[in-house]
Amino acid sequence: MLPNNEVRLPRPRIAQPAIPRDITAEFTEAASKLSTGRLVKDETFTLFEAVGALEIMDSKMDSGYIAPGENLAQALEDDYDVRRPLTPEEVVGLMDQLLCHEVAWHKGHPLSQTLFTSIYLDRLLWPVPRTIEDARFDRIPSESPLVSLVLRAYCLALVKACDIVHVRVSTEYYYEEEDFVSQLYNRNLLSAFDISHFHHLLDQATAWLAETADIDEKLKDAIRCRLVFRHEFLSALDQDLEILENRSTQNFESCVSQLGPLTESVSLGKPVPEAFSLKIQRKLASTVPPRPMVQITSDDALAHLKRLCQDAIDMQQMLDYRGPSNFKTAVWTLLSRKPQPSIYIRCLLQALIVSNMTILGAVPVKQFLYDELAELVLPANILLEANTDEVEMPSDPRFQIAQKMEGFLKRFSQPFVDTVRCACLNRCRIRRTLCHTIVDWDNLQMEAEELDLELRTLSAEPPLQFQGGEPTWSFPLSSWAYHQKLVQFRLILQMGFELSIYSPEELPGMYWYLSHICSTHLGHIDRIRTFTVAARKRDLISTDTRAGNSSQKAAAFHRSFHTLERLTTHIIAVDAFAIALHALYVVLARHNVLPIASSSPQAYSSDRLRYEIRMKPFIPITLPELVPYEEYQREAALEGDSDTTILERASKAITEARKAWEANLANGAFIDDPSDSTSTSPLAIEGDWKRDAKDTMRACIGTSVAIEVVKKALAASTESKPLNLEVIVPDVGSKARWHDYWVVPQVSEKTPKA
Repeated sequence: MLPNNEVRLPRPRIAQPAIPRDITAEFTEAASKLSTGRLVKDETFTLFEAVGALEIMDSKMDSGYIAPGENLAQALEDDYDVRRPLTPEEVVGLMDQLLCHEVAWHKGHPLSQTLFTSIYLDRLLWPVPRTIEDARFDRIPSESPLVSLVLRAYCLALVKACDIVHVRVSTEYYYEEEDFVSQLYNRNLLSAFDISHFHHLLDQATAWLAETADIDEKLKDAIRCRLVFRHEFLSALDQDLEILENRSTQNFESCVSQLGPLTESVSLGKPVPEAFSLKIQRKLASTVPPRPMVQITSDDALAHLKRLCQDAIDMQQMLDYRGPSNFKTAVWTLLSRKPQPSIYIRCLLQALIVSNMTILGAVPVKQFLYDELAELVLPANILLEANTDEVEMPSDPRFQIAQKMEGFLKRFSQPFVDTVRCACLNRCRIRRTLCHTIVDWDNLQMEAEELDLELRTLSAEPPLQFQGGEPTWSFPLSSWAYHQKLVQFRLILQMGFELSIYSPEELPGMYWYLSHICSTHLGHIDRIRTFTVAARKRDLISTDTRAGNSSQKAAAFHRSFHTLERLTTHIIAVDAFAIALHALYVVLARHNVLPIASSSPQAYSSDRLRYEIRMKPFIPITLPELVPYEEYQREAALEGDSDTTILERASKAITEARKAWEANLANGAFIDDPSDSTSTSPLAIEGDWKRDAKDTMRACIGTSVAIEVVKKALAASTESKPLNLEVIVPDVGSKARWHDYWVVPQVSEKTPKA
């Protein structure tokens, strides 16, 4: 024991000096011994250790890090003087730089990497201005009117335009980081101020510019067109949902007209890079590490703005409701443009599609749903005409029908509207959403079937007898739900081709499955048509012979038959094209001339596993039943058929596909209503639809050429001499890919190597 007054101190630990050693060669040698697909993980390296490995005092990770020798003022503030006079060339350059940053934000980059890197905007927005006069670059205004008046007005109007876009996008469905970054970093985008203040400032700047004589005319015109564009763009955005009332495209058209001279005068500007700084990120309320400034070219920015304005103009052509089929066609066609419309346009369209339970601000959701049912399965039917306001007796069948249809409306209206709104998402999210909603529609179909059984008794629907078989009823509501589900089936498969989800060796099987779904859909439409014809015959021999009522019913049945015929033509065209490509790819796969998706061996992959992963969205579906793998493999590989037989099948199918697509193109994009002479088709959207159909026909021609090349090579080949072909599967977006849905291979004879 130690004496009471003695304290034993711990022995000091002598730290061994760390000797750095280059382990690059050793690490590379060890990594080279790992096979592809092998996962290396240390069980003791937990999430705690992973987070602890991040160095807080690292300038790459910590935006508040202050380097040695750097004081706080130097770390947070730039020495750029926002009051210094600017030349007209510099003002033009600054305006164009800010415009590029604004478009980069529209494209989905954060404000911290775009507009909030501007020292001028930072001074305007912080401290938060209480009045519009407080929103200045400095407490003491610059002596240069180009800065204190012209540039200030432009910057304030730009911020207000961003505020309007931010409000619209944030209130709709979008995907953070994918489509748009809504974070404002504890900054305010002047949302408290009315738009009239910004118009007044822009008018003042334009008036001063017209009076001054110290600026060259070309530069004066360049600044003027930018101020005018900012004025018109702000007015166009401020319309928002008011376009349903005023139907005015004047502001967006004026924006497009200003983009021409703006593009021509970009070369006159002189950039001011020192007016933008990443040090501002240190003052923003952010939890992410420092990120680099996003730079896009003026050409890209102006092209994006031109597309945005043109999309907004074309969108107003579809504001007249002309039936559910026409409306859905217009929405899908507009949102399928390449490149896809900007997030602002897509969110504005979401609000126009449905707001306060009305479609396009005028049509109740109930009418929208009933119009869809009348077009497909229930033309001039009592199920849609029954109304509790007209029949108040609870024991009356019509009263009970109306109540049950009201329950159907509450259950089905939102999912049905969401199938239309789904098109406003980005293309990847559309397919992902469909993979989820198709399961919901499978459950909805079963609910509709139960409701059909109850309504069948109330409406006293007579059954149909097919060649001595059992009586069959129409089941209209469940038939309609099944139709919606089959449409989603087809879209999921076709968008898989558009998004390059399938590897080349999967293409034969996926085109077979697309054909299988189309055949199922055609059979279902034939069933609907059979019951519609029977209903029309019963209607003609009914006792209700009033002239007005008879003509309305005849028009309803005519529209239904016309809709079913158009659907049949379209699905036949898709089916025939899928059959042709399936057959072509089967022959190419048999002779091992398809390009391999990866050069490395697929140790963890097999045909069965790939089939399971592709069919994963369809496994929970009860109808149509999932095709068993054995049957899929047999049908997709066309086992038992010779190459010659398969190619003949491909030739016949592609010929039928071309005829069907020509008929589809002749039908037009929209169903015309002869009783409404005032409604006009949206010409721009119809033009897009026609271009899409023509691109499909070009793909048909390309497929015909490829089939003939394979036939010729097959005739010249022997058992000892393999097929002398070179096959290229074109990527999406390439000129050789005529249509995103149809992956037509480029087939040519191999050139001998020198």
